Amino acid sequence: QQLTLRPIFTKSLTAGIIFGLSDWCAQLVEEKGESDGDKKAIVFSRILTAFLVGLLFFGPAANAWYSMIFKILPSTSLVSTLQKAALGQIIFGPAFTCVFFGAGMIQSGTFSLGAWLSKIRTDLPGVWASGLGFWPAVDFVSFKIVPVKWIPLFVNFCSFVWTIYLSLVANRSKGAEE
Repeated sequence: QQLTLRPIFTKSLTAGIIFGLSDWCAQLVEEKGESDGDKKAIVFSRILTAFLVGLLFFGPAANAWYSMIFKILPSTSLVSTLQKAALGQIIFGPAFTCVFFGAGMIQSGTFSLGAWLSKIRTDLPGVWASGLGFWPAVDFVSFKIVPVKWIPLFVNFCSFVWTIYLSLVANRSKGAEE
């Protein structure tokens, strides 16, 4: 019912919660990977940043993206589905990843335009290549099976796993830089 009454708010809040939980899980994974045995404290400002990126950027942007993409390519044919998936990989995914990297750098106090561009040059190609193994399948299912109004929520749940990975990539070099 909330999806009908308040679609952008519902999608945005869902994205925020999922992104925050994803970063929390990423921090748990990082803690398990520590070889020195020291237990790292959970960084709540990172979780809050991820929540805010989902709430304020991804939720509204995904809503606008899917609305636009279905206006441009309304068919659910195989060709149209593949075109939508390709556009997502070429435009939306990289743009969102750049925003995510920037937000993480702002949260950690390491943001500068040069550092952000360096992060993009260093990590975006690998993240994009990894995304090619994940997002086309998600896009295919969402564009062929999921009703349009539910796509952002479906994608949010798929984003849970992806955002754990993205948080790990976005934050992996921070320890080395400090």
